[in-house]
Amino acid sequence: MTRIILRKNEERRLLAGHLWVFSNEIEKIADAEADVCIASVFDWRGNFLGKGLYNRHSLIAYRQLTSKDEDIDGRFIFKRLSTANSLRRKLRPDRSVYRLCNGEADLLPGLIIDKYDDKYSLQSFSAGMDLLAGEICDVLTGQFKATLVVEKNMNSMRTLEGAELREGILHPSSESDRGRFTAEIDGIKFSIDLLKGQKTGFYLDQSDNRKYLRSLIREGDSVLDLFCNDGGFSLNAAAEGAGKIVSVDSSEACISKVKENFALNGFVLPETHCADCFDYIDSLFQAPERFDVIVLDPPSFTKSRKSIPPAIKAYTELNYKCMRLLKPGGLLLTFSCSHHISELAFEEMISRAGAKAGRTPQLFRKSTCSFDHPVLPQMPETSYLKGYFMKVI
Repeated sequence: MTRIILRKNEERRLLAGHLWVFSNEIEKIADAEADVCIASVFDWRGNFLGKGLYNRHSLIAYRQLTSKDEDIDGRFIFKRLSTANSLRRKLRPDRSVYRLCNGEADLLPGLIIDKYDDKYSLQSFSAGMDLLAGEICDVLTGQFKATLVVEKNMNSMRTLEGAELREGILHPSSESDRGRFTAEIDGIKFSIDLLKGQKTGFYLDQSDNRKYLRSLIREGDSVLDLFCNDGGFSLNAAAEGAGKIVSVDSSEACISKVKENFALNGFVLPETHCADCFDYIDSLFQAPERFDVIVLDPPSFTKSRKSIPPAIKAYTELNYKCMRLLKPGGLLLTFSCSHHISELAFEEMISRAGAKAGRTPQLFRKSTCSFDHPVLPQMPETSYLKGYFMKVI
């Protein structure tokens, strides 16, 4: 088996529970079987540290799967996924739709699996994890009784790994349904299209925050849902009796999905706008209308530390304008989905936005991802979503 020998003292992060080794931390590769393969890793003294996935072409050259000397096969995958599934079932036994595997946080680095009843969507960010694709699919169809398995491997991170970009149905061999179905999350029905949807096909990380929104809605509240995607927040507001709901997204496909989901649940259709949210917010200042609740859930504005300053500038602009568009005492739910933006930086941004708007944000809840997106404290990279629920005075 391929053996990775680390440079002196470069084992400390692995021993602390981090799962990555970067290429510049490796002293040498011995008995290399292939450019991408399963490998054992050792410290500079020759002490065994674990087994994982090696990729000669990646900056993240090694991803640790286990600290034990054990076989990496279908049985190993089944144990890992069963452990991950047990946690979800223990936390929310009422849910049948959730993220089954959250990559590094479930000790399967680079692997994402979302579960929709008996249908599964998987995404791999690691060329090494592709070596186990057959075993993963076999476990899902065998032990987990999957009737549909779709791979969503079009992410740009795969390019950095030298991995092929591909998307399609892995199981069954017939593609008659093309990955389209209806799923229910916390009593709300969603039309799911795994092949056409973004990322793994649907955003599950906000499920808990969407449901919590219901506790804040009072009958007749006016709600503005910016970057609404498939309408998750809008639908939960409607379920609780909100009055006027305005859903805005720059994607025509997302706006169509919002309307489809509202019709699916028998809700009165919201006011929808296919528009750039920055431009739409500016247009609202030309009218006297103000809102009781605004949800601000933009995509990541930064993929690296270099772009943090312009990202903070964009967050500030959005948040201060949203504060001005709220009625006195209105509620702002604002989110960042980039792990490069720290809590401290985001909170400082909120303070500046409040001062710029001439309003006082009163924080009453902080949140992160839903229960099915665990985090490894040893790996800050596994924590990304930050949510702030505020009353704006």
